[in-house]
Amino acid sequence: MVKIVGITQARIGSSRLPKKVLLKIKDKTLLEYHLERIKQSQFVNNWIVATTNEAESDAICDIATKVNLQFYKGSLDDVLDRFYQAVKDENADYVVRVTSDCPLIDATLIDETVQFCISNKLDYFSNVFEDKYPDGLDVEVFSFKKLEEAWENAILKADREHVTPYIRRKVDLSQYSNDLIDEKYSKIRITVDEVLDFNVIEHLIETLGANQSWEIYADYILNNPKIKEINGSIIRNQGYMKSKFEEIKLRNITNFVASDEYRKTIHQLIPGGCHTYSKGDDQFPILSPAAIVKGKGAYVWDVDDNQFLDCSMGLTSVSLGHAYDSVVEAVKSELNNGVNFQRPSHLEKEIAEKFLDLVPGHDMIKFSKNGSIVTTAAVKLARAHTGRKLVAFPGDHPFYSYDDWFIGKTACNKGVPDEISELSVTFKGCSIQSLKELFEKYPDQIACVISEPEKNQCANCTCENTNEEYLKQAIELCHANGALFIADEMVTGFKTEFPGTITKYGITPDMATWGKGIANGFSFCALTGKKEIMELGGITREGEEKVFLISTTHGGETHGLSAAIATIDVFKNNNVIEHNHALGKKLIDLCSQLIQENNLNDYINIMPSVWMPVFVFKDQNKQACQGFRTLFLQEMIRRGILFQGVFVPCFSHTEEDIYYFAKAFSESIKVYQQALKEGYEGLLKGSPAKAVFRKLL
Repeated sequence: MVKIVGITQARIGSSRLPKKVLLKIKDKTLLEYHLERIKQSQFVNNWIVATTNEAESDAICDIATKVNLQFYKGSLDDVLDRFYQAVKDENADYVVRVTSDCPLIDATLIDETVQFCISNKLDYFSNVFEDKYPDGLDVEVFSFKKLEEAWENAILKADREHVTPYIRRKVDLSQYSNDLIDEKYSKIRITVDEVLDFNVIEHLIETLGANQSWEIYADYILNNPKIKEINGSIIRNQGYMKSKFEEIKLRNITNFVASDEYRKTIHQLIPGGCHTYSKGDDQFPILSPAAIVKGKGAYVWDVDDNQFLDCSMGLTSVSLGHAYDSVVEAVKSELNNGVNFQRPSHLEKEIAEKFLDLVPGHDMIKFSKNGSIVTTAAVKLARAHTGRKLVAFPGDHPFYSYDDWFIGKTACNKGVPDEISELSVTFKGCSIQSLKELFEKYPDQIACVISEPEKNQCANCTCENTNEEYLKQAIELCHANGALFIADEMVTGFKTEFPGTITKYGITPDMATWGKGIANGFSFCALTGKKEIMELGGITREGEEKVFLISTTHGGETHGLSAAIATIDVFKNNNVIEHNHALGKKLIDLCSQLIQENNLNDYINIMPSVWMPVFVFKDQNKQACQGFRTLFLQEMIRRGILFQGVFVPCFSHTEEDIYYFAKAFSESIKVYQQALKEGYEGLLKGSPAKAVFRKLL
């Protein structure tokens, strides 16, 4: 029979709320409420209260004795040792860890977590590895052998102080996901770290009693916003963040000699200095790497051999990590077979079937090497199918193609005849009314609407309709007006969901365009769509007029196809999306806390999309400012973060990387605060970065 021992940590000292476990509600201490609730677990054989050697901890021992539980006194600071010593002689197979600052912890959750861990034969599991439950319901279950391994090997202060970080780093929970818990609960606090937390717990117990399920308490808080607001500004796991910051040593990068030499000549060789304007020198501070030599996992090294944590991941194209082993091995293997032939590679059939299996309602696919080719191909097909000329897209979306039909509508329209630009019309993104007005203005003239199905801003959406509602209505409106709807999943694909937003919301556009992360940085893009539209670009309908669709020599190169196949396999076999979203949420939470602690809410904003958080930097007048933005980039780069104002989580990013980012963010904030007082000009080296789409250089 499996023996399970539960340990709850309790101590007198607390920097934010001393003796909190001894605070009373209705003549009973918080610790008593906590112990009485955990004792209701059906799976834990016995519980031990692990407290400290502090003199006043006798009060904790007395309460444990009062409710017939064992206690153990151990180290104040080395909590891992205290924890291990408390349980080492119990012959436990598994250990349950909870903390006494959670007075309303739910025994049902304890049992569910224990059962899941044991039935799946895991060495570690937690009900909050995705942070979907309210703070205050944390349960961790792990094998005693893993605890002993951590006790013997962990040396970092945060590992000793918080018991399980060493264990968590040694296990992979990416294949698990709890889809039954609504993420709305994740912002609720049912724990006690500060006085405001105690006020909430006191109100809950006095109003609802001490024997309710966690859902009763959580729903009550959600339905009573004034109660939620009491402690809503407190961020989860503040103490752990502080201890992590203490152990992290930031890099200090000041050597850009080789980068400066590179910059001196590159613009004489390549217009723009690179092959996509977003990578150009005018997009970065002068104190930054001019070129990258190599990348591995979540890191890149520049021409001066400086190491950086990568945030943009190849402009969002690297979804798993640089030089990801299984993708690289697949490509290496295929290179031995040659890359381009007189007839199609047999891999074209394999990747066509594999990719189309991911996209319900789409029957055919066409490959290419970059996104602009497939979006332009989709526009051509729409025009061929409808016999109409006009193309519509949201004027407030940043990019769809470098081809004339799109660029002609931007500030960078030099070289595009007005006659071409006039064939494209725009509307306000996410506004059904704006789209209706466009169809009314151009009746029977619009061939298609092409739109990204989701934006970062959707996380802070104030639109009349939800994103899902808008997409469904937009497709219906297009069809009612004889037009096609094209979903551009170039950025959202393999990020918002697998494969993308259209499957996330269960919508079926007439066509969809894909690229960026679908081959982990290798050049592979795709156009998928319904057969009756896509086959217009085929050669089997004899007697019909031919549509010259995508015809590129390199579109079916085998190494790109192999990379796509390998990338899809990794996504299928691992919870990549859940991993990436969890890290995105962690980064948002940590940075939001730092912004709040430093009273910068009016000057630094985060668009909290977990798949790609975006930061907005503002000046003294609370207006978005390139100078202040570039200064922050400069300071993050100095600390070893290659940052452009966005963070694109990938499968190689770790929680350690997120804490490193957060500490660099906290240090950069200090410089930002100085700039708000004195101006950025004296702190920024060189000129501010510029907008990609601008009329004048």
